[in-house]
Formats: sequence, structure tokens, C-alpha cells
Amino acid sequence: MIIRFVHGFVAVVGALGAGQFPAFYQQYLQRLGGRLDQAESDVGRLIEDAQRLGRTLDAYISELMESGSEAARQAAIRELERVDNAGALANAYERLSSAQPWERPVVFADTFDPAVAKDTMAAFQPAFQLTTESLAHGAVGMLVALGLYTLAEVGARRLSQRIRKQEAT
Repeated sequence: MIIRFVHGFVAVVGALGAGQFPAFYQQYLQRLGGRLDQAESDVGRLIEDAQRLGRTLDAYISELMESGSEAARQAAIRELERVDNAGALANAYERLSSAQPWERPVVFADTFDPAVAKDTMAAFQPAFQLTTESLAHGAVGMLVALGLYTLAEVGARRLSQRIRKQEAT
């Protein structure tokens, strides 16, 4: 009786936990989109600064790098990082927003940004959506949780048998 309850509990926890992925994914994508908007705004201001001086963005940053001033060189490095970051965010956002439901876990893992995930988790509102995607994730989570539990159970049984054999000798 207790074993059935534990199996049921493990199955429910696995299903509910994995079923949260679509909600987390959606909130992660929204937060990533916000960061992308900010990054594009920053790069846009940088391009405007370059255009006011009659330069392309590349020429503007190159001039800062070669100015001889350490402060200007550091500013140029920071601006290059902003441009690169905006490109990386745009790429990740495009891939995540266009991924099909069955591709999302792989694309998510491939484009994972720990800072975005941390911020998303800090504000995460759990939600179990009654969609095919959530139900599929829940089913997979249930099977994985039960599989891991079963492996742990078998391992514990074997360890217990080994200990009994050693005590008997």
C-alpha cells in the first residue's frame, strides 16, 4: 500500500514538475525579448552617435579603439560586447520563438542563458496549462521520475542484499 502511494506521489511530482516547462519557456522567452529590446535600443543609440559623426558603426568603434586613449579603448571594447550581445540575443530569441513544441527543449538547452534563466526563475509563476505540449511534458516527466525512482529502488535493494551477505559471512 505504501509503495503504491510513493509511486503515485513520484509520478505526480514528475508530471507536475516537467509540465511546468512550457510556462517557464514562455516566461523565459518574454524576459529574453525584454533584454533584446534593451540591447537593440543601446545599439541603436550607438549607431546614431556614429552617424552624427558621419561614420559607420564599425568605423566609429575602430576609431575609438585606435584613439590612443585607454578610456576610449575600454569604451570601444564595451560597445563591441553590446553589439555582439544584441546579435546573440536576437539569434536566441528567433530560434526560441520559431521552435516547434517538440524542438523547444533542445533549442532551449542550446541557447540557454544562465542570467536570463535565473531572473526568470526568480519571478516564475507556475502554471500547468492544459495543452498537448504541457500534457506531453508531464507524461515524459512522470515516466522519467518513475524510471529514476525505480533505478534508485533497485540500487537500494541490491545494496541491502550485499550488506546482508557481508553480515552473514
